[in-house]
Formats: sequence, C-alpha cells, structure tokens
Amino acid sequence: MHGSYSPSLVLLSILVAVLASHAALQLIRQVALSVSRASRLGWLLGGALAMGLGIWSMHFIGMLAYDIGTSVTYEWGLTLLSMMVAVLSSGLALWANTLSRLTLPWLFGSGAVMGGGIASMHYLGMAAMQMPMAYRYDAPLLGLSILVAVIASTAALWLGGLFLHQRRPRRSYQALAALLMGGAIAGMHYLGMAAMEVVPDSVMPAPPLRSGGGQHVWLAVILGVASLAVLGLTLLALKAESRVRRSRHYRARLSGLLEYRTRELRHERDQVTVMLDSIDEGVISLDREGMIRHINPIAAELCGWDPALARGRPWARILQLRHEGSLHMMDTHLDVVLSRGEVVHMANQTLLVARDGSECAIELKASPVRARNDEVEGAVLVFRDISYRQAMIRRLDFQAHHDSLTGLQNRSAFDDALGASLEDGDLHQLLYLDLDFFKVINDTCGHAAGDTVLREIAHLMREQIRDSDVLARLGGDEFAVILYRCNREQALERASRLCSTIADYRYLEDGRQFQLGVSIGLASITGSAPATEVLRQADAACYMAKQNGRNQVHAYHEEDAGLERAQRELQWLPLLQEALEKRFFTLYIQPIESLCRPSSGPYYEVLLRYVNAEGEHMTPAHFMGTAERFGLMPAIDVWVVTEALQVLKSNDGRIEEDAILAINLSGQSLSDMPLRDQLITMIEESGVAPERLCFEITETAAISNLAQAREFIRGIRRLGCSFSLDDFGSGMSSFAYLKELPVNQLKIDGAFVRNLTRDSLDAAIVSAICRICAQMGIVTIAEYVERRDLLPALEQIGVDLVQGYGIGRPQPLGGVLLTSGPRRDNGPAASLQG
Repeated sequence: MHGSYSPSLVLLSILVAVLASHAALQLIRQVALSVSRASRLGWLLGGALAMGLGIWSMHFIGMLAYDIGTSVTYEWGLTLLSMMVAVLSSGLALWANTLSRLTLPWLFGSGAVMGGGIASMHYLGMAAMQMPMAYRYDAPLLGLSILVAVIASTAALWLGGLFLHQRRPRRSYQALAALLMGGAIAGMHYLGMAAMEVVPDSVMPAPPLRSGGGQHVWLAVILGVASLAVLGLTLLALKAESRVRRSRHYRARLSGLLEYRTRELRHERDQVTVMLDSIDEGVISLDREGMIRHINPIAAELCGWDPALARGRPWARILQLRHEGSLHMMDTHLDVVLSRGEVVHMANQTLLVARDGSECAIELKASPVRARNDEVEGAVLVFRDISYRQAMIRRLDFQAHHDSLTGLQNRSAFDDALGASLEDGDLHQLLYLDLDFFKVINDTCGHAAGDTVLREIAHLMREQIRDSDVLARLGGDEFAVILYRCNREQALERASRLCSTIADYRYLEDGRQFQLGVSIGLASITGSAPATEVLRQADAACYMAKQNGRNQVHAYHEEDAGLERAQRELQWLPLLQEALEKRFFTLYIQPIESLCRPSSGPYYEVLLRYVNAEGEHMTPAHFMGTAERFGLMPAIDVWVVTEALQVLKSNDGRIEEDAILAINLSGQSLSDMPLRDQLITMIEESGVAPERLCFEITETAAISNLAQAREFIRGIRRLGCSFSLDDFGSGMSSFAYLKELPVNQLKIDGAFVRNLTRDSLDAAIVSAICRICAQMGIVTIAEYVERRDLLPALEQIGVDLVQGYGIGRPQPLGGVLLTSGPRRDNGPAASLQG
C-alpha cells in the first residue's frame, strides 16, 4: 500500500532543498576563494554542516510529509547516522571544488561518492522509521533514485566549478542552477519514497518516540523553519563574507592604486626635480606666503645661495632685483603675482644682485599657481642670465653704428645724425674730409700700415672736435664731421685746425717718413635742403679743395665757378654708366706719319667720343675726370679694345688690312692685373695679330705705380704688342724712367713741338729726347704737329713719327681722313693722342 503526502510540507521540503542547493553553490565558491588555510577549513566545516543539515532537513521534512494512516516513530541512532552521512557528503562536495583543477575522473568519482552518500542518508533515514507495518522497496525505483542522487551530485559539483571560475556569476544563472539542483535532490528523495511499499500485516516493535499526524506537521514545520533559518544565516554569513572580501579587495586595490599613484607622483616629482635642476634657467617655486619651496641649482648659483639654506626663506631675501637704469628695488613688481594672481614679465633692464653683491642682467617671468577653486596657492619664478646676450646686443648695436677699424660712427649712424640735425631747426655745419696721399702709404707699406694710419688719424681728429660733435668714417679715407650749433666762421677755424693737425702727422716705416694731408669741404646744415643735398654740397666742396692744391678747406658757395665744374662732372656719372650699357660711345682715328723710316703699313691712333642725345660727338675732355674719379676707366678701356679688335678682325674696309691701331690705356687700368689678364685673353681669342696693336700709357700714370706698370707692360708685350709712353715731358719727366719701363715708342709732349722753330730751347729739348731714345732703340713721335712747315725741322732733329692736325684730323672710324698736305708713308710705331 502507499500513503499520501502533505502538499505544504512537500513544498517546504522542496524550498529547503532549493535553498540548500543555493547555499551549496555559494559555499563552494566561498571555500575556493578563501585565502588562508584556516579560513578555508572553517568555511569547509561550517559549510559542510549547514549544507548537510539543509539536505538532511529536506529529507526528514519529506518523510514527515508522508502519511500512511498509522503512527510512525524514528530510531534516534539511525536518524543521527543519516544526518552525519549528509554532513560528510556535503563536506566532500565542498572539498572537491577546492582542487585547483577538477578533472573529469575526479568530477564523476566525487559525484558518485556524494550521490551515494546522499542516497545512503536517505535510506538510512528510511530505515530509522518504525511503524506497525512492514515495507519493501521497488528495485527499479530504488536504482533510479540512487542514479538521480549521483547525477544531482555530479551536476552540483560541475555547476560549482563553473560558477567558481566566473568572476561575477549572473544571479539568474545561480537561481536556475539552485532550482535544478534542489528539484533533483527532492526528486531523488521522492523517488526513494515512491520505491517504498508498505505491507499492512507487519508488526513492528514500539518506537522510542511516538508521533501523531499533527505532531508530524509541527515537527516538520519546526524543522523546516530551523533549516531555513540555518541556511538563511549561512547565506547571510556568505553575503557578509563576500562584502568583507570585496571590501578587503577594494581596500587592497585602493591601497595598491594609492601606492602606485604615490610611486608615480614621487617619480614624477623626482623627474620634475631632475628636469628643473638640469635646465639652464633659474627656477624658484613659492608657496602662498611667498616662502621658497624649491630652488634649482642654476637659480641658487645666480643668487649666490646654498639651495638647502634658501628653502623656506622669503623670496625677496634670496632674489634681490634692481632696475638697471635707476638701481631702484623691484620687489613690489612681483607682489601682484601672489596677491592678485597676475603674470609678471620682466624682460629688460632687470639686474639680479647676488648674495656677494655681484650683478647680472636677467629676464624673469613670474606665474601664479592656482588650486582647483582658482585660488592662488603659490607661484613659479623662471629667469635666465642674459648678460652675455645683452653684451652681444650692445656689441652688435655698436658694430651696426660704428666703424670696425677706427671705432668712429659709420655711414649709417652718420646718416641718422645728419637727418636728426636737419630737423631740430638750429644752424650746424658739415665737414667732408678726404685724406691726401693716403694711397701712397697703402700701396708702399701695405694695407696693415694703412689701417694703422687711419686709426691714428681718427684719434687725432677726435681730439680736435667737441664731444657733442659727430665724427664718422664714411669709407676708405673719407670722413665727415657734424659741428652742432656752429656758424661758418667757427667751422672754418675748426676745419683749419684739423688740416694743421693732420699735416703735422708723420708715419714712419722702415726708416721712411710719410706725410699726409686732408682736403675738407664745408657745407651749412640749415634745414632748407635735404640731407642728400647737404652731403653733395660738402662732397663737391671737398673736391674743389683737392683741385685747388689739396690740404686745405673749401666752403661751398653757389656762385663758385670751379665748384660748378665739379658738379657738372658729377652729372656725367649716370651718363657714362648708361653709355657703357647702351653703347653711346663711338671710335675716331687719327693718322700718324713716318718722317725717316721705311714704310710698313698705315698707323692710326684710336680716339673715343661720347654721342649725346642731340647726336653731338663729345671728346673725352668732357667726361674723363668723372670717369677717373668714379673708377669707370677700366670698363671704358675694355670697351675701346673690344671695338678695336672687332674692326681689325672684320676687314670690312673701314681701315686698311695692314693698319696698326694705337689704343690709350688709363692709369687705373695700368694698375689692374686682372684687367691685364682679361686683355691678353681678348687678344688671343680674337685671332688678330698682336703686332697690329700698340697701347699708349701716360708718363704720369706709369710712374705713379712703377712696379705694377712694368709688370703690366711686360705681360702684354710678350704677346707681341708694342707700348708707347705718351706726353713725355709734361710731368715730372726723367730719363731714368725709360730704363725702368719697357716701352717701344715715346711721344714727345706737344708743348715742346708746337713752337719748335721759334724757340731754340724747345728744339734743344726735343733734340735731347731724340738722341737718348736713339741710343735706347726707342721710336720717337712728335705730337701736336699743327703746321706742315714743322716737318723739315723735326726730320732734321731725328724725330721718327709725327701726329697732329697738320698731318690729319680725327675722323669717325671708317670715314675719309682729311690731311693737310701730301700723304707720307706711315711707320711701324704707335702713338697717343687724346
């Protein structure tokens, strides 16, 4: 026969089973997560007891829920034994999940042992039942219940391991697992109960404890409530332990994070300290009271303090600042950083006074340090030593406005001073100074000696003017003086003193004594004329001083005729530059005839003319002074040689195919060795026979730089060209120069030729020149032969060649040459006719 069940007690038993399963899953995780051995053992024992009692209570409540219509008693020994089996089985489950790795053999073996324990607990509890009827078990159901117990235990162990390895198991999964496990345990119990069949005729001994139906209900309720209470307390303990563990974990993480951040902050602080100590700028950090928190070595060194002593002291005691101009203390400038949170930048004229009293120029920037509430909690001062930079700026400024050789103001500073003097409305005077004979020292003794002379002359001039006046070197050997608030008479007096001082100066070199002079031009600064005009007036006046004999003062006058001529020469400069660029020059030729030598071909002197806008052909007398003054003669000479070579090379009928051309070279070209090399290259590349070229040089140009002239002549003569010495007798002529200059021809100055038949002295001079030249093998040429009646006398004296209007006038190259008489054969020499 079979009994009936109390639904409420059945539900209570299932609830206890589910809650016990939930507690089991939580206990498995708690045991595995316990850190210490004592904690793990404590949770293992406590968990085994709570879980075992929960499973046993579910079993006992389920038995009490079974009503077979007769009284049932329980044998205490077997009942306690079943409880112990339940506890041991639960302990085994918890222990199995503490293994580091639960393998399949361990899983199934542990599940079989635990399931067998639960089945043993169940059937021991069934065996403890004493009633007046006998019972027996259905073998299939019995086996099925045991199998369910094993499967439920294996599933419990697997689920425990599954949730154990999850960091945060989801509650819904845990609830579902608890329901499945609780239902499996309850199902195993009720399968076991269903396997029991009661036999009515059995007679059982009287039990030690009797219980009626009502008593069974109350006992089941009390047992259920007690079990739920124990399991609830267990879950609460697990929850508390979880919170404690999480709190401990969070505290450990927080402690680790704090320790990590502390290490990071210390590392960053150390890095910042090392960085601040390594940079080449001074850095001082202050607190809100203005006390020094940190001072790096550069700042400590600049302030003259030991860093350890400087920390904790007021910044104003360590960093003493003064204004470079007024030397006033500047401490108050930095107070606004802490009081008002303003950024202060001191870039100029700030001096740092060190502890020992030494000073250095600094550039400083002070910035406030703000807290999160935007309140100022300190400041950072960053400064650098700019003494070297300031010194370099002053040096560069001095170099930008002063001459590096003499230390005087340069052209730029002079222009600024001249412009300022024009604006103040007062009367000032401008002196333009050009040294006389300075080139002699420079060429004779070298540029080092020239530099020494310029420095000494600058010192002498500085002593002769007032400190308020401006003395400047404009370039080369040219100087300028602005005499402030000075009339013309006072300026002339001071300029005369300058002339006397420089005239008294002597320069000694290897026993040789050199004397200089100075030409000074004076112009008034009234404000009515611009600076360029005042400077032009002074320059023109200086030029007139040179023209009038040098080493003197010339004041600018509007009505000065000589000055007007100088100004007209200055007007030629742009015209000549344009003529070279746009070919406004043209060539003329003038014939040279032979008196006593056999014919060797036509011979002409090449003459230069400038063609103005009106088509007028102007002689070099109009522009030669300007060309020489501004260094244009070498370029003009190159142009003439280029055109002459083109005429000789072309053979286009403008001159005879065997004609010889004499080309004038200036004194500036004669001292230009690169120009000589250029002429040599031009002749070689033209293909013209060098014998068809003769270069004429003046005696004055040759002797002004004898060594270079000699080298110039020899270099070109090696090609086969000839040289003629022009205007012999017009300057400081000396026959000794003929021994030094390797010339082929000599042109006798026309001043001795013009009146040869009327002045016996002129005839004697020409005769002497011819005899000396005959002895030296030099061909003579008489210039300015304006009358043909001079030819017999010149032939009798021994002159070789003649040139002049009496022989033929200059004509454009390629035109018909006009002669004054019968044509004579030309000789093989060349000449110079300007």
